[in-house]
Amino acid sequence: MDVITEAIGGLRSGISYAHRVDETDDWGWSHPPFEGVGFYVLLHGEGWAAAENGPSYRVTAGDVVLCPNGARHGFSRRPRPLDDLPTCRHEKSAAKDDDRNAEAQVICGAYRLTRGRVHPFLRGMPPLVAVPGLGAERALVALLGQEVAEERHGTAATRAALIDLMLVTLLRSYAPQEQDDPGIAAALDAIHANPRAPWNVRRLSEVAGLSRTVFTGRFSSSTGRPPMAYVSGVRLDLAARLLRGTTRPLSAIAHEVGYASEFAFAAAFRRAYGVPPGRFRHETPTEAPSQEGA
Repeated sequence: MDVITEAIGGLRSGISYAHRVDETDDWGWSHPPFEGVGFYVLLHGEGWAAAENGPSYRVTAGDVVLCPNGARHGFSRRPRPLDDLPTCRHEKSAAKDDDRNAEAQVICGAYRLTRGRVHPFLRGMPPLVAVPGLGAERALVALLGQEVAEERHGTAATRAALIDLMLVTLLRSYAPQEQDDPGIAAALDAIHANPRAPWNVRRLSEVAGLSRTVFTGRFSSSTGRPPMAYVSGVRLDLAARLLRGTTRPLSAIAHEVGYASEFAFAAAFRRAYGVPPGRFRHETPTEAPSQEGA
């Protein structure tokens, strides 16, 4: 289990969406902080992307701008301070064909978490990452552009899959090459293969073939979390996806993700997500707001 796969998996308890907007004149908007990951694809025109307390990036047609941790940011035709930009309140474009009269055409995509937080790997990234429109991104942009142009049977499923692919591709372009640590890799594989197992530091260090002290240090350095905090995160991320995607009773989900009782599961879930699991299941929206960008 690699860090990008884990980070994307944690987002799937949220809502994925994408739409296209067409802008004219001296366009621009700012976006307040949110819990999740977003991106912009500039299909036509040029602009500038900037985050609070971060650098500005000139963006041209085909480029992608990733907002990996929901920081406050802005996107505009020319460089402008965030405080001078209106808050994003545009509706998605109803146009199905390319409108070359538009000053700019932008695909806005995102995963929004209604509860919980993005993965530590994403939180540790810069507020914005600009990726030139080259290689795999170009093909994905073309496919995503087709999917957001109109509603068709299966659109919700294909958009979610394309957003996943876009995020994986963008994160691969950023993620540094990591040296393999066979012991930590073995422990991670074991956790993800069987999250319900009664893991503790001793058992995981045995899987890794390391002393508990060495294992804990290396594991924390590699993942950004101590071993048992990582195990808890994996279990609760899985639980959140099961709550949103299935009708299984809470007791069954508690057992599936490794908790001895529904009470223990509910207490842990509430600490992580801020609400009991039953409320999380019923308050999760079925689609993202139509008036917001990424």
